[in-house]
Amino acid sequence: MTRGTVSRLAGLALVTGLIIAAAGTAALAQTKIVVRTDFRYNGYISPLALAVDKGFYKEAGFDVAIEQGQGSSTTIQTVASGVDNFGLADAATTAIAISNQGVPVKVVADYCQTATMGLIYHPDQDFSGNLADLKGKVIISSAGSADAKLLEPTLAIGGLNLDDVKLQLVDVNARVPLFLQTPDAFQTGFATGDLLRVRARLPGAKYIPYAKYGLVAYGIGLIVANDTLTKSPDLVKKFVAATQKGWEAAIKDADAATTASLKLYPDLSRDFLLEGLKITLAEQIHTPSTAGHPIGWMAEDDWKKTLDVLKKYSGVTPKDLSAYYTDQFIVQ
Repeated sequence: MTRGTVSRLAGLALVTGLIIAAAGTAALAQTKIVVRTDFRYNGYISPLALAVDKGFYKEAGFDVAIEQGQGSSTTIQTVASGVDNFGLADAATTAIAISNQGVPVKVVADYCQTATMGLIYHPDQDFSGNLADLKGKVIISSAGSADAKLLEPTLAIGGLNLDDVKLQLVDVNARVPLFLQTPDAFQTGFATGDLLRVRARLPGAKYIPYAKYGLVAYGIGLIVANDTLTKSPDLVKKFVAATQKGWEAAIKDADAATTASLKLYPDLSRDFLLEGLKITLAEQIHTPSTAGHPIGWMAEDDWKKTLDVLKKYSGVTPKDLSAYYTDQFIVQ
């Protein structure tokens, strides 16, 4: 072997080593991010899975893990404490935590803005939608859940209060079975989750959203700790932008978003995820005030209405709007 050949081989080895080192450095540069869902895994989480699958997060420098939650209240706490980087949580529940407990988090995008929660009832029930007809009826819900918190203001629209109904609060995992065993009962729940779980066992189950009665309360949004907003605004900006791309891609191809979810959680039902995502895309991503704006963008007027409801029925003393949300990270 000639000296020139040795030199060329040595040079090739050096270049190869540099390439491998660069790849390793790039891999190390990926910031690990944990996103905690509000509860289990529903269709409206699929756009984030699609952002993972299409590499939107990776392009932004993130190695993202989507972990399932056990309720908005719990997710709010894990994000506030720094256990999780971001969370998906009900905006109204988040507002209560900020107002009443001083929990240091903020909503930076809201994806389920209307018709998120409502009442589920049996297909053969004689219910016209008149809230006054709920008097004396069994309503099944879960203590601390977002849909339970908004039941009282919804009843008030019909001239009722919680004492006028037979409210049964059970564990979130028990309410669907109890509802199915109670023919004349109603159940509070999410259109993208509870309703689909009920319909899987009771086809034809009906649903009426709280929003039908004029209740304005933002639903599932992306939350982050105030400390992260202060210390790492660029990280938040990049993450929100990558998530926004995931939503835009999901609008174009809901099937691809569902497939991406199944890659992360293969034991889930494809039909359940796809149907839930379609409901979200068709009915929930905008209010009249946010129509025409990018996905996740929130309107000041909607937040005022949300806080008015919480002040009247949840004992919230509203703070300045800036304590609850910001649109500064939404790509216009």
